[in-house]
Amino acid sequence: MTSPPSLRDFVREHLLGAEARIPAVLGRDSADVITPDRTLQDAALALLILPGPDDTDLARQLLGALREFTDPDLPGFRELLDVTGAPHPIGDIRTPSVQALAAWALHRAGTLTGDDTLLTEAESHLRRIVEVVLGHDWPARLDRSASTVLDESGPLEETAVLVLAADALTPGTGSAFLDAAADRLERHVHGEAVWDRLTPRGVPDTLRGHRTGPAALAAMAWAALHRRGRAGAADRARRVLVHVHDHHRHLGTGGYWDRSSADSVVRVDAVAALHGRPDSPFPAQFVADHALLVLAARTVAGLDDPDAQDGPVLKALAQEAEAELERNTDPVAGGVFHGQGSWFSTPVDPTVPLARHVMAPPRTTGSFAVGNTTYVPFHAKHARTQLLALAVLGDRVVAHRAAPEPAGRPEPDPFDNDLGHVTTGRLSEGLIDTGHYLRWLRSTASGLGYGLTPYRSPLGLRSDRTAQTFSVLHVVSDLLALDQPVPNTPGVLTGVFATQNPDGGFGEQPGLPSEVFTTYCAVLTAVVLGGADHPDFDRDACVAFLRSCQRPEGGFGNAPGFPCDAWHSHLATLTLVALDARPEREDDLTAHLLACRNPDGGYGNRPGSPSDTFATFRAVGALIALGLRPPHAEETVRWLRGLQTGTGGFRYRTDGAESFVGSYHAIGGLYMLGARPADTGACIRWISVRQSADGGFSRTPGAPSETTDEGFIAVQALHMLEGKLNRSWAVMMT
Repeated sequence: MTSPPSLRDFVREHLLGAEARIPAVLGRDSADVITPDRTLQDAALALLILPGPDDTDLARQLLGALREFTDPDLPGFRELLDVTGAPHPIGDIRTPSVQALAAWALHRAGTLTGDDTLLTEAESHLRRIVEVVLGHDWPARLDRSASTVLDESGPLEETAVLVLAADALTPGTGSAFLDAAADRLERHVHGEAVWDRLTPRGVPDTLRGHRTGPAALAAMAWAALHRRGRAGAADRARRVLVHVHDHHRHLGTGGYWDRSSADSVVRVDAVAALHGRPDSPFPAQFVADHALLVLAARTVAGLDDPDAQDGPVLKALAQEAEAELERNTDPVAGGVFHGQGSWFSTPVDPTVPLARHVMAPPRTTGSFAVGNTTYVPFHAKHARTQLLALAVLGDRVVAHRAAPEPAGRPEPDPFDNDLGHVTTGRLSEGLIDTGHYLRWLRSTASGLGYGLTPYRSPLGLRSDRTAQTFSVLHVVSDLLALDQPVPNTPGVLTGVFATQNPDGGFGEQPGLPSEVFTTYCAVLTAVVLGGADHPDFDRDACVAFLRSCQRPEGGFGNAPGFPCDAWHSHLATLTLVALDARPEREDDLTAHLLACRNPDGGYGNRPGSPSDTFATFRAVGALIALGLRPPHAEETVRWLRGLQTGTGGFRYRTDGAESFVGSYHAIGGLYMLGARPADTGACIRWISVRQSADGGFSRTPGAPSETTDEGFIAVQALHMLEGKLNRSWAVMMT
């Protein structure tokens, strides 16, 4: 495998156009631009980070690109241009922190080129920003003239960036603005943590809780204030980073979540998302946040403070955050991915790996809309992420791990891959209201496919019935399991194959990015409906796309180059097997899956991760589909059975909470291994009571129905619990 370009080379070759114009978001490289529009923030960051001391030509190029944002009629800069350089109306605003970054970038350009007029211009621009900020009581956003406040809230990030810019541009130790900014930062302090935002009344916005990236910026701001003699600033900087390390860590995979609630818990919070400021309710891990954490930890650790006692914690934080940057670099094309998402097992426990950030606010950079839901693919490469990562990693090529040494190949166990039948009998009477569920299921029909719910425009976090690949698989699976015909099969296949992209992969809808996740859903739907030889299906391109998603470590990621895990290795394996193909490096894949196995008998999502039912189901299923017998299966069965609770469901891991989604994976893992729960009857009752009043299913008894995913879980799991599901179907249709 050839070495990827260094991050600096990737930025220069793929992110900078001929005139140093920077698109906001790329796909894998410059051949796949996702968001061609340009932001002032990215242009300023490029000038601050990319040129070295001797790169005067590059500095002038980047300065020229920054100048294109200059407002010809009013002081300051526009903040959004389209790909041609035309200003977007929504960019006719003044965000103090972004304007301050532009001033800082001008100052940097003046320093690099020796142009004193740029230094004077930068200082003058910053003075105007300071006057506006103090005159309007620290607003988040103003109109183009900077005379009308558009957003009165006080984000922590705003104050922190203003401190850093003013520190860079203001000589000497005295500054009335920095004194005022230091007082403002104090209002964000919440014990060991910092509130992400203040309300217009200047009190904490408790719904927003604490955020990782802004906290890192605040730590750097306090470090700057410490150097200027502010008493207690160094202690504040250390404490906020220690809080992130102690409360935001992802205990399963490492790295840090982007948020915690007012009580410092990482949780899925629908109330905050829908009644606070617009945001996804789902926590995520953003690579840009990790870059800021490394920069902050390095800065704070280097302070001259004899009272500092948190050096080991800061070192551990910096090392772990930098490891996440390295893990998220593309080992072939170069560049850095956006991050890692999750779905959830319980309302307070984000667990199921997801390579997208779901329910992000509309028009989030790099986002795609699917009905009433917006999502951001994490395998995109955002300009801000590349630049912040470059500030940490510098001009070096990340060395990626090779596949682990095999610990002995498992015994062969030929897999028949027989999807010609689904069940050996119907569910027992009285378990669920099958007719009611089928009416609910059929009403999710939408165009040539099916949506996640039967509702056209629901409130809350509920999805609508806009057709998408993920839901089509669920509906088709359940119709076939319940011995029902699939209406308009030719139309369903036409809709499925309309989502195939030129790269061979499939997206959630036509034109959306390819993923292993959505490719699996589309291909398995087509196979069970007899469409594997459909004229609209480019099978060879699909196989090539899937094979390109295998990483040097042996596992598969959700897209080419994206970090691998048991979850996506399983989906890629099943899709290849369904197409009568194999992974190109099958031994490496097997070694990777076996490296996910733990001494307790379960499997983690990555080597070294704690065991959970999700990863155990995925790893076991992938090995079986490859025609291998999972080693020490009796230990895995014992571990899975030990997770059943007294109510009948399963905890998703030994120290985790009872979980509906996790219970399905435990039931499925046992079934594939020829076993069932210790108390099968209690488990059947536990699932049955989750049918909602409208016929669908919920993770919680008596709650509104959720999606076709919950319905799929209930129907497929009940068939397994009664021993009536074709084992090959249980392995392949997950």
